[in-house]
Amino acid sequence: MNKKLLPIILVGVIFLSVVIFYAPTNNWNWDPSFYYAQIRSPIIENDLNFRNETITRDICTPATVTGLQGSIWPIGPGILWSPFFLLAHLFVSIVIPAKANGFSVPYIALVSFGSAFYGMAGVFILYKVCRYYAGRFLSIITVLLTLFATPVFYYIYRQPIMPHSTGFFIAALLLLCTIMLIKNQIDQKWSGLIFGVLVGLSFLLRWAGILVVIFPLVYFISAITQSVKARDPRELRRWIIQIFVGVLSFVLTISPQLALWQRLYANFLVMPQGAGTFVDNLLPINLFKVFFDTNRGIIFWCPFVLIGMLGIIRIPELKLRIPGLIYLVSQIIIIGYRLDWFSGGGFGARYFVELLPMLAVGFICLVRGFSEKPVARVALAILAAALIIHQFVLVYVVEQAINNWLNFADYLKGLPLGKRWQLNSLIRLVKNPGLWFEFRPYTSLLRQSILVNLVSGVLDLRAYLISATAAVLAPLAVVLVLWTKKLKRSMLLPYIPIGVVMYMVTWAVYLTVVG
Repeated sequence: MNKKLLPIILVGVIFLSVVIFYAPTNNWNWDPSFYYAQIRSPIIENDLNFRNETITRDICTPATVTGLQGSIWPIGPGILWSPFFLLAHLFVSIVIPAKANGFSVPYIALVSFGSAFYGMAGVFILYKVCRYYAGRFLSIITVLLTLFATPVFYYIYRQPIMPHSTGFFIAALLLLCTIMLIKNQIDQKWSGLIFGVLVGLSFLLRWAGILVVIFPLVYFISAITQSVKARDPRELRRWIIQIFVGVLSFVLTISPQLALWQRLYANFLVMPQGAGTFVDNLLPINLFKVFFDTNRGIIFWCPFVLIGMLGIIRIPELKLRIPGLIYLVSQIIIIGYRLDWFSGGGFGARYFVELLPMLAVGFICLVRGFSEKPVARVALAILAAALIIHQFVLVYVVEQAINNWLNFADYLKGLPLGKRWQLNSLIRLVKNPGLWFEFRPYTSLLRQSILVNLVSGVLDLRAYLISATAAVLAPLAVVLVLWTKKLKRSMLLPYIPIGVVMYMVTWAVYLTVVG
C-alpha cells in the first residue's frame, strides 16, 4: 500500500468511527458530575462550592470542616479537560455570552471531544509501543483489540466524561517513555522530569495510578546499582540528581490536588477514599470474583485482559517485565480489596483500563512466536473479530438494560448475572440487526450517534451538535498527531513536560486564591 495514502485512510476510518459510534451519554450521576464540577466551579462561579453542580441523587454528602462539599474524586481529569473547557468558554463568551454557564452545548461538546481525543492519542501511542515488539499486522490487531474489545471503547465513544480515556493515554505514554529510556532513545538527563510528570499525572487521574511509580523505581535502582558496581561517583551523582528532579516534578505536577484538598479539608494531605471503599478483611476476598464472576469478571467481560496477563512474563526487557508484573499484581490485589470490585455503576471491567497498554505488550509477547504464519494470522483475525463483537454486544446490552436485556438492578449491585444472557443477547441481535440502530433509552437526541439519528430520520440539526463537533475535529486531531510525529524529539523535550509542570502550578495557585 502506498504510504502516502495511509494518513488519508486513517483520517477516513477515524471519521467513520465517530459517525457510527460516538454518542456521549448524559449520565451525570456521581463520578462525572464531580469530575466536571471541579473544573467548572472555579472557572464559571469563581468558587469551590460544588454542591449546586454535583448530582448525588437522594444522598446528601456531609460538609467538610471548611463548610464545603468534599470530593473523593481526583482533579486530574478536569485539569486535562480544562484546555477544551477554556476554549469553549472563550467561544461562548464572545458569540453567545448568555450561554457562558459551563453547561451549554459548546462546553459539553468540546470537553467530551477533548477527553475522547486523549483516548485516541493513547491508541496512537500504543501502536508505536507495539511496533517495538511486533510487525505491522500484529501491532494493528493488538491495537484494535485494545480499542474495541475492552472498556476503552465505551469510555472514548460513549462516556468520555470519566477519567479512563485520559488515564489510558497517560499509561500508554508512560510505557512508551519507559521503553525509550531503557533503549537509550531518550537522553537519560530527562528521565527524572519525564517520570515525575507522568507519575504525577497518573496519580491525578486515579488514586491507584500512583502504583506506576514502580517503573521509575526499577529504572533508577538498576542505574544506581550499575553505578555503584562500576565505582563511578560522577555517574552516581547524576542519577541521584535525576531522582531529586523526579520527586520535585511529581510534587509540582500534583500541586493542584494538594491545593484543592487544602481548600476543601484545610489539609494538604487527605486520604480521599475511606474504609467504606474496601472490605473489612485482611485478605482481598473479591479476587475470585474479579476473574470469574458473571457480573464484570474479566473472563466473561474482557478476556483480552486475561490473555495479556499471561504474556507479561514473556516481555524480554527485565527492566520492563519486573515492574510490569509488580504493577499488574498490585492493581489486581487492590481491586480484590474493593467493595465495588465490579466497577460500581460503570461499564465493564473499567478498573483494568490503565493496565491495558502493558497488557497489550503482554499479548504481543505471548502470540508473536506463531503470528507470522498465514494460518495463525487468520486465527488471530478471527479471535479479534470474536472478542470485538463480544464487547459490542456487552455495550449494547448494558445501554439497553432498562429494556429487559439483563437484570440492571443486579448489575449495579455486582450480583451474578448468569451465563446464558450473553449468548441469548448475541442471537437476538443477529436475528434482528435493526436493534443496533435503536435509540438509547433515557438519552436525548443530542446524545445519540450520528448514524442512529440519520437512520431514524432525525432532521433537527441541533440533535447533531455534539457528535458533529467530534466528527469535524477528530480528523483535524489525527492530522495534528501525524504532524507531531515528524518533529524532532529534541524539539519536544524538555519543553512539553516543563510546560505541563508550569500549567499545573498555575492551576494550584488559582485554586488557592479563587473564591
